[in-house]
Amino acid sequence: MTRSIAGPRDSSRTISDDPRRMVLAGSAIAGLFFVGFLGWAALTPLDAGAYAPGTIVVAGNRQAVQHREGGVVTALKVQEGQVVTRGQPLVEVSDTDIKASERGLAGEVLTLLAQRARLVAERDGRGAFAAPPEFASLSPQDRSLANEAMSLQQLQFRARRQALETQRGVLGQRVLQLNEQAGGAERQLKANVDQQQLIREEYQGVKELADKGYAPKTRLLALKRAEASLEGENGAHRAQIARSSEAVGETRLQIMSLNRERAEEVAGQLRDIQVRLDDLQPKWGAVREQLARAVIRAPASGKVVGLSVFTVGGVISPGQTLMEIVPQDRDLVVEARVSTADADDLRLGQQTQVRFSSLHERNLPILSGVLTKLSADSFADEKSETRYFRAEVKVLPSEMAKITAIRGVQAGIQPGLPVEVIVPLRRRTALDYLVEPLVQTFWRAGREH
Repeated sequence: MTRSIAGPRDSSRTISDDPRRMVLAGSAIAGLFFVGFLGWAALTPLDAGAYAPGTIVVAGNRQAVQHREGGVVTALKVQEGQVVTRGQPLVEVSDTDIKASERGLAGEVLTLLAQRARLVAERDGRGAFAAPPEFASLSPQDRSLANEAMSLQQLQFRARRQALETQRGVLGQRVLQLNEQAGGAERQLKANVDQQQLIREEYQGVKELADKGYAPKTRLLALKRAEASLEGENGAHRAQIARSSEAVGETRLQIMSLNRERAEEVAGQLRDIQVRLDDLQPKWGAVREQLARAVIRAPASGKVVGLSVFTVGGVISPGQTLMEIVPQDRDLVVEARVSTADADDLRLGQQTQVRFSSLHERNLPILSGVLTKLSADSFADEKSETRYFRAEVKVLPSEMAKITAIRGVQAGIQPGLPVEVIVPLRRRTALDYLVEPLVQTFWRAGREH
């Protein structure tokens, strides 16, 4: 038989010719990669943070320009993008009807104020009166009405004062006449009393002579008759004095009644005037404010945006937003929308990172900011039907200057630019990021019944 003799083993065979070696090599490579990946994941920081999209806005937001009553546009004084100053006229609205109403109320109020000044002078018994203090700050147009009202009231004041003084003078003259009559009667009465005393003395002397027969008794009777006649005259004089005194009292009562009636009349008119002023002055003030609003002015200095009025003669509705003013004298802030899942982890004063996602320069830095506001409740987004919290992030001017230095002063940062805000919450590694979902799953699974 023939025996085959095996030759020596071929030393040229490689690992690829041995499947087991291939498996071992692949496992070693995979193990090294896995160990390296775990080491990288354990050492690489990947901090947890809350992401919120946002927009650059002006602190305090835009100033909407509206008109309360609406009306017909009579003048349009600005254009889209124009820079305006605070108080500058923007739009004028027709004021014909309201101006007529304002003039009517102005005439009524100014006349009532002049009447009140005149009545106060009459009440206090003054001989003249000055314009009320409200007239000191009137416009030239109102001052003309006020001067007319004061002229009429001055004439009325003098006429009423003269009429009252005439009435008082007549009554006072009557008192003087009555007093003079009473004085004459008193003087005549005194003269009669003195004459009666002389008659009595003469009667005593004649009586002594008559008793001795030296004088006739007729002489005594004549003296008695003279005394009785004087006594009768005395009665008439006393009655005249009483009547005069009573008439004086009545006349003085008439003077007091005249003064009282005038005082009551003045007091009543003052009350009525005050009631009317309390009613008309607020109305006049409201109409004047409405008239002033016919010229719509800029609420702040800034740039006009969103102009919605273009035609003179067009009609604007009450409360319609005609345009908005983007203030230029206020800081720019970031208004962000925070997810409801992240809002509980946010605190005022937290540091934030702000990135301008819409700017195309590649070397733009990420800016540092501070969380300054967080809404107390969530808001609903009608488009996405999701809820969010409003947050405000303040970026320091020094940080904003970094963007301006790169983009230039002309480009700068404009309100309305979209940004991305990240609020770092806690430190973690990439391994923590990968393991955390598994830990949460096991934690929930361990608590299921």
